[in-house]
Amino acid sequence: MFNSLIKLFTTVAPDFEVLWLGARDLLTQKNPYLNLLSFTGNANPPNTMLFYIPFALVNYPMGQSIFLSLSFLAIFFCLILSFRILEVKPNLFSFSVAVFLVIISFPTKFTLGMGQSNFIVFALLLSSYLSFKKGKLILSGILLGLSFAYKAIFIYFLLFFIFKKSWKVVTYALITFLLSVCLIYIITGSLDLYTYYFTQVVPLLLNFSGREIYYNQGIAGFVSRLITDINVREIVTGAISLILVGLNLYLIGKSRKTNLVFSITSITLLLIDSLSWQHHFVWMIFPFLCLWKEIKNHTIKRAILLTGYALISINVPALNFAQSHVFWGTLFIYLLNLKLLI
Repeated sequence: MFNSLIKLFTTVAPDFEVLWLGARDLLTQKNPYLNLLSFTGNANPPNTMLFYIPFALVNYPMGQSIFLSLSFLAIFFCLILSFRILEVKPNLFSFSVAVFLVIISFPTKFTLGMGQSNFIVFALLLSSYLSFKKGKLILSGILLGLSFAYKAIFIYFLLFFIFKKSWKVVTYALITFLLSVCLIYIITGSLDLYTYYFTQVVPLLLNFSGREIYYNQGIAGFVSRLITDINVREIVTGAISLILVGLNLYLIGKSRKTNLVFSITSITLLLIDSLSWQHHFVWMIFPFLCLWKEIKNHTIKRAILLTGYALISINVPALNFAQSHVFWGTLFIYLLNLKLLI
């Protein structure tokens, strides 16, 4: 473990590097989407790069070390927030087991190794939900807005609060997001980056070719590994996704089991995202803990939940027949969550 941590802090984290370079480009009023030094193309909207400006003010090794330290600490913060939401006070042994299970899973290693923000942004989201439960609606809205200003796909959680009719949370979330857009205008002097992003970057993201890659483990990845025709892939994936979203919205509006509904909303997002990379599945922390609490006296259900965890946590890209194992693990947990709701 110690050697792994040393390696983590002494090698380049590719995804962090892309956003670190993007933040430096923002500060010098360059187009971050045209930086030829990036490990891969920058697929993030301009406001995401705002969160990397503090790291871009120092040299790359120091910036990466600070970011990875925060990301590692966010693992503990996500667990603490989850336990507080569930009103569970774990003893030292239980908390240590939870930490161990998170750290040994491949999505965690993938997140840290690539320099992804998944733990940090999920901590923001959980903080928003906890504030909502405590009646701190303005704070909840600000934190929610920060979460999808940072990670664009988290705007999906806005639907949770809309269908809960928590208009104060929705309002402050949107204000916070708009402020992030205004900051881009202040820094760059225009909104041209958004024009470039929506006309040049987004169309590439909507292209369904290449979705079959092993590390893509949502519905789109699963369907694409079964169907070669791109048009059919889009239709099948879209139809299944619409069904899941419709069911999710129905449950948000009708069910009083708020924690279970928030849990299934998290799982639904992972399933419907057309680029649901394995590192995103660290967001299963809350659903796993939520369901573990709900089924504490059911051995078979807990066995299903642990099987889901195992399928999500392993990494077997060489085994063609098992290339959708994360999808199946997530689906098992989704169906268990659904059963507890209906």
